[in-house]
Amino acid sequence: MNILLTRPLLQVSALQSMVNDNGHQSILFPTLEIKALKATPLHQQYDAVIFISANAVEYGITILEKLNLQHCHIFAVGAATANRITHHGFKVDAYPSPQASSEALLSLNEVQQLQNQNILIFRGKGGRETLKEGLVKQNNQVEYVEVYERVECKTTQLHKDSLQQLSSDQDFIVTITSVESLSAMVNLIRKIDGNFLKKLLKTPLIVLSDRIAVFAKSVGFLQIYVALQPNDSAIVEKIQQIKLEKYNTLDK
Repeated sequence: MNILLTRPLLQVSALQSMVNDNGHQSILFPTLEIKALKATPLHQQYDAVIFISANAVEYGITILEKLNLQHCHIFAVGAATANRITHHGFKVDAYPSPQASSEALLSLNEVQQLQNQNILIFRGKGGRETLKEGLVKQNNQVEYVEVYERVECKTTQLHKDSLQQLSSDQDFIVTITSVESLSAMVNLIRKIDGNFLKKLLKTPLIVLSDRIAVFAKSVGFLQIYVALQPNDSAIVEKIQQIKLEKYNTLDK
């Protein structure tokens, strides 16, 4: 079965390998490029720092290394982000599991205990305000350091070739890992082949959260599956589930 992977090319290799190892064919269709931003926090010491994505870790780790982390707590929005922090040699005090989200992070006892604290949030440019708003309600001073931005890819021959490969395929699956990626994918496909977009909306779509699922439904997707956890293994498990459902339907 062909699986359309939409992550940036520099970040898709692990998922691509897992998909191929499970007997599927990966079709690459990168929707976003990740670009580093120059950023400098206002202070050298904070009571807590929070990373809202693995990208925030990769592009913000040099800033973290320069901060005075004495008496500073480190939080992550989910397990994947926490793993990237520990990979760089830092201890994570808490993160929500299994679901990764700002809401889940705010519900942690360790985070609810943050009051009258100076907090630094590592994130990409723009994004939701849910986390900051929740922390401010607890009388915290919250500062952002935006260390990267996601930019919609320009259409390339790779995009055209991938759609051509899927043009006659009636049995493929699409994977999406963010609202921004889904929006960019729709825009790119509309530029290349508007007719293919009609076909795509009827194709099984795997997403990583209920928030992405709600957006996908508003775009017009008819078959939306939410992975049980926001990681590569859960995506592959959902692919296998969809494949099994299709075969069971054909056997009836």
